[in-house]
Formats: sequence, C-alpha cells, structure tokens
Amino acid sequence: MKRIIQIFFFIPFISLSQFIFADDAPLNGAELTKKYCAECHGETGNSTIDRGGVIPNIAGFSAILIFDTLSQFKDGDRKALAVKNKAGQLSNMSEISKKLSEQEAEAISLFLSEQKFTPTKQVDRSNDEKLAAQGKLLHQDLCDDCHGEFGTSPVDDAPILAGQGRAYLIRQFDQISKQERYIPKRMKRKFRKLNNKDKLALIEFYTK
Repeated sequence: MKRIIQIFFFIPFISLSQFIFADDAPLNGAELTKKYCAECHGETGNSTIDRGGVIPNIAGFSAILIFDTLSQFKDGDRKALAVKNKAGQLSNMSEISKKLSEQEAEAISLFLSEQKFTPTKQVDRSNDEKLAAQGKLLHQDLCDDCHGEFGTSPVDDAPILAGQGRAYLIRQFDQISKQERYIPKRMKRKFRKLNNKDKLALIEFYTK
C-alpha cells in the first residue's frame, strides 16, 4: 500500500497504468491484465463474457481497493468463486492472485483504476420499480457517503455497486450477511440495520 502512495508522488509524468519499475524492469499493467484477468473481467476490467452476471466489472475502481482485494484473495481472507475458463478448467481469484508478485498486482491495480466502468447487461432483473425506489432511499440514507450518489462512484476506495450483475450482488450481500468477507467497521454498523427485504431493495436499485 505504501508503495502505491510513493508511486503517485514520485512519478507524476509517467502513465502509471503502463509502467511501474520493479528491479529496474518495467511492468506493463495492460499486458498483465490481459494475461491474468481478461478471460473473466475483460481487457479493461469490463467483462465481455456472459456468466449470468456473477463476474463483477472492476474498471474504474480505486487502485488501493483493487490491490487490497487481490491481497485478500491471496491470503485467503475472501472466498473466491470458481469459474470455468475457455479450456473448461475451473479457476478462481485465489489461485490467480497467488501467481502475482506485489509489483504485478500494483501494475494491474493502477491500470484498471484508469479504465472507464461499463455497466453489466442485466440478464435477470425483476423490474420491480417500487422495490428499486425503496432501495434508492436506503442507499441515500446509508450508503452514498462511501459508494457515491446512486452507487456509481468509487468514493473512499469503495467498490462501484450500480451496474454490477444481479447474481454478483446477491452473492456479495450473502457473504457479508454470513460474515464470510471483510467489510470496514463503519459499513458493519450500517449493514446490521438492513433486513432481508432491505437488501433485496438495494440490489434492485443497483441493477435498475
């Protein structure tokens, strides 16, 4: 984390997404993303593969958030979903993150943070306008301080929620409810206020 901050302050004139120097060798974030991430998340962090909305789009997330998430998967602090690659073999984020050096993870994080987020094409939205309206009010009351207005901005190193696949959001809400993944203390306090209907309302709002 400290290294990312140092890079931002000491290399102001270089495109950070393209080259980070480690052991005097340049690392290309775009090429590393293509090698390790593109099969599921797309070459710019926006998935082009229809997997039922279970793969998040991560373009435009903060570099710190992406780096932290890779570290959580690498250390086993976050459960990874197994998906089939093009060869029909199962793979997951834990396995992939363990292949990355710290410098490679930084390069990928910086590259993806500079890409434009594209909303997922929803495949199973319920079109419940009343429920979505309730979700909007809940978001404004509890969530927009960190996730931005309408859940579309990575404020305070928080993930973009609006435009993610419905199946992905359901899985994340379920993991958080079961305390199977890390969330900040301030989010824990707010999340405890939500009942099951509230969670469904938020998901409906984010997938509207």
